[in-house]
Amino acid sequence: MKQAFLKIGIACMLSSCLRMVDAFAAGNKGKKGKKTVVGKGFGISSKQPSLEEVVAKFPNRIPDNAEECECPCGSNKWRIPLYIVDTTHPACNDYKKDKLAWVKDMNREGMFDSYEFVNLAAGPQEISEDDEKEGFIDFKVNLRANENLGEDVQGQEIVVRERSRFLCSGEPASWSYAGGDVTSEIEGLEDMKLNH
Repeated sequence: MKQAFLKIGIACMLSSCLRMVDAFAAGNKGKKGKKTVVGKGFGISSKQPSLEEVVAKFPNRIPDNAEECECPCGSNKWRIPLYIVDTTHPACNDYKKDKLAWVKDMNREGMFDSYEFVNLAAGPQEISEDDEKEGFIDFKVNLRANENLGEDVQGQEIVVRERSRFLCSGEPASWSYAGGDVTSEIEGLEDMKLNH
């Protein structure tokens, strides 16, 4: 169970800070994308593609040796939005009932396409003293800006931290990401919670 708790935590911690890191590092003010409309009409299909069909068209960065890796902590690193969707608890602010819209949003927002993952460290699991179905893990991820952010920031590294919260539920019981407090070591933002 510890391995599953850690896998989910790493994947979802990265997902929760996805928007914030790109927005702050790139100077983006969190622009909203246009909604896709599938309507009924002449020449427009009324059949929505399945979640799997949509995700199959997204680019990914899954390495050839992914099955040999200790954990799929690269849900954002490797661009695996279905794993994030499947392991996020409805209590999480990032959770969306419309999973198709959710994965499209993740793809459009880039899933850290502007960064290389340098290092990821996870602290020990902590089970809440008040509730055995609530747990926490502290994560630290080092990211390096790539050419997508421009020459002026290419190669610069940033550090993002999250105290991730997990809830255990369901039959059989499983842990799901329920949110967390994201901070960064970006100058001027050190004491600011980026996801509130």
